[in-house]
Amino acid sequence: MSEPVTKKIYITDLNVNLTFLGEVKSFETKDESISVLLNNVTVYEYSSSNYLYSQPEISLSGPASRFHIEDAV
Repeated sequence: MSEPVTKKIYITDLNVNLTFLGEVKSFETKDESISVLLNNVTVYEYSSSNYLYSQPEISLSGPASRFHIEDAV
């Protein structure tokens, strides 16, 4: 029996200069906004890519134009 696939993504919050790498627990889009809940999150400074800290869970929400989202390979 295979394990379920967990999707990992990078989300950069352009307003606060942070990039979050985590496993997607939930992802919703409504109108021009997004709401994302990530598990096992590592946080980096966007401009330097320096590691800052880790969190078990982080929730992000706001206008879609605020965020840049990429699949983590």
